[in-house]
Amino acid sequence: MNAQSSEQILNNRLRVKTSIDIVRWFAFQGCAFRGYDETLDSKNRANFMEMLKLLASYNDKVGKLVLENAPKSSKNKIHEDVGDSRFCIIVDEARDEFKKEQMAIILRFVDVDGFMQKRFFDLVHVKDTLALTLKNEIFTVLYHHCLDIQNIRGQGYDGASSMCGEWNELQLLFLKDCPYAYYVYCFAHRLQLALVAVSIKVVSVHEFFSNLNFIINVQKSQDILNAMNIVSTIKGLIQKLRHEGWKNLVENVVSFFKKFDIDISELSYRYVQDRGHYPRDHITIEHHYHFEIFNATIDFQMQELDNMFGEGTTRLLTFSSTLNPKDEYKSFNIDDICCLVKNYYPLDFSENEKINLRFQLKHFEVDVFSNLMFQDLRSITDLSFSAMKIVKTRLRNKIEDKFIANNLVVYIEREIAKNFDLD
Repeated sequence: MNAQSSEQILNNRLRVKTSIDIVRWFAFQGCAFRGYDETLDSKNRANFMEMLKLLASYNDKVGKLVLENAPKSSKNKIHEDVGDSRFCIIVDEARDEFKKEQMAIILRFVDVDGFMQKRFFDLVHVKDTLALTLKNEIFTVLYHHCLDIQNIRGQGYDGASSMCGEWNELQLLFLKDCPYAYYVYCFAHRLQLALVAVSIKVVSVHEFFSNLNFIINVQKSQDILNAMNIVSTIKGLIQKLRHEGWKNLVENVVSFFKKFDIDISELSYRYVQDRGHYPRDHITIEHHYHFEIFNATIDFQMQELDNMFGEGTTRLLTFSSTLNPKDEYKSFNIDDICCLVKNYYPLDFSENEKINLRFQLKHFEVDVFSNLMFQDLRSITDLSFSAMKIVKTRLRNKIEDKFIANNLVVYIEREIAKNFDLD
């Protein structure tokens, strides 16, 4: 009896371990588990079942059990890596085929070995996109895994999503509970979005730009300080264009029309709107294009730039650029780092640490600049959400939230999951 029970246990363990191997392999490769027809009469019972048939006939319930355990283990490992350290949260929005809003939560932190890590942590369904709802859902995930929100030192969101109207309010809500959770992420992307937002708000501009493939292309390799200078100069040039650019623009347009023998209306004529609009006899063609198109576009652009790059964020980005290892730390500046600690993270350093920081940075400067190992470092830039797009295909978007979240954790963090002991 005992021998038979022992044999049964070994057989069961073999079945489970085989199923685990299959599930883990599919999760690592981002492959779909199920298909359209998994009935016994089907000629193709989809990936999971066909793989099981290839090896042997096992219990198909094992797959779901394994996929629930592997993500928990992955999240526990990520939590262990974060520990009591400071970390940043990055949130991206996605929609499934039922148009349900979902948030992907990524943790960005420095591990015990001093390496920067970005770990996909969870995919959360939200009932609405109000800022308070988003904040509560994010906090719930962090609290559930015993991550202290007071250790948050940065927050980043996808301004291109349908939730973008709530992101600015969400940033402020976070700062009330986490005073050092500054928003500084995805700089180049946000700069592009500021320009896109203007084309959407001004109908005439949007109709023009909708025929183009892009508005602006900011290189991802561009360093932060250079990008900040671009924002500053853009604001100045846009403001100058508003005050001085109209006359020159009109002259260029008139010259272009004359060159190609195109008829042009007198700018002092009354502006005639499309049918259905209320007539405005006092509006001339020049007034319409000058104030309702030209000036309105510039005003919207300035507003978007101010919203996305406030004074606090701009100063923080400028100070942070000194930590960029690009081009052998050419931006390294001890005074800026000390200002960064003093003005933005005073509670993270004791008084003695603040005093010693300048001396330690001088040693760091000499040590790093003379060490050949640090001469080819590159800055850490945008986090790609391509993994989500690979797994969240149209055919697989209709599976339940928890399952797709678990699948994503195992797929994206397969470096962690592949080290799990099957026993």
